[in-house]
Amino acid sequence: MRHFILSTLAFLTLSLFSMSPTLASDWVVKQQGEERSDITTYVRDADNSSIKQFRGVVETQHSIFSAMSVINDISLCQQWIYNCQKARYHHTNDGEKFLWMMFDGVWPASDRDLVMKSSFEQTKVDGPVTVQSIGRPQAAPEQSDYVRIPMLNNSFYIEPLADGWTRITFTTQVDPGGLVPAWIANMVATDAPIRTLEGLQKMMNKEPFKHYSEENVPTGLVEKHNLRFSTLGS
Repeated sequence: MRHFILSTLAFLTLSLFSMSPTLASDWVVKQQGEERSDITTYVRDADNSSIKQFRGVVETQHSIFSAMSVINDISLCQQWIYNCQKARYHHTNDGEKFLWMMFDGVWPASDRDLVMKSSFEQTKVDGPVTVQSIGRPQAAPEQSDYVRIPMLNNSFYIEPLADGWTRITFTTQVDPGGLVPAWIANMVATDAPIRTLEGLQKMMNKEPFKHYSEENVPTGLVEKHNLRFSTLGS
């Protein structure tokens, strides 16, 4: 039996406030981590939707470069994003590039697929980086074996801390589409993203990601997304 889907590298659009998004006051704690490296989760109601928004926050001893490098490498998606079958880029006729991902469903629900546009954003040198993804369901042809996910707003806010740790805040809302009751969608929406954050932590412990630091910067990644770090003379 196939597992239910949807923890998509899926993600809610984060406004880049001067304070960390973990301080938002309208979120309700669902699960409080006991240790610094444990995941703390939050939920809140969404406007014009019965499906709740989810937020997970975790701190890690790995660098911001480790987290960004895992997220950037789409060949790894099925190793850490919950229930991801595969991921690839889709190029439109006018040359625009989208990320196309497929996910396992659970009986009797069908498998899902997701088309989205992602970007890396940074407002100041050495500052936090937001990896923001927005669903673009019309950007690629639908497949007969998959139900297209009609809505996704999702972001990773990756924040270097003063003591060398990194705080990762994953915020997401997703509409699975098809005939999925809201209570099931909400159950998945608060469980699957946790598994994705856990998968991200495990990937950051592997080669080569665990070795990236201010002294060992993946320059190709930084240059690709026009990020700015003083260690590179930016």
